[in-house]
Amino acid sequence: MSVTTADIARIVGVSQPVVSKVLHGGRTNIRVSQATRERVLAVASQHGYRRNTAARAMRTGRFGCGPAA
Repeated sequence: MSVTTADIARIVGVSQPVVSKVLHGGRTNIRVSQATRERVLAVASQHGYRRNTAARAMRTGRFGCGPAA
């Protein structure tokens, strides 16, 4: 079973949006300390976190199977 951002958040002791900000970046007003960032990245690496591309495609509506624009 793959590890999720919620799993990482529980292990590190932070919220899921903090984990998402660290792993995926994006525009948010969440500020993350360097120590927390390093802990999140270490846990993600240790547990073999990989972004779920199918879930991302569902969320964004971009499946990459149409004609090139």
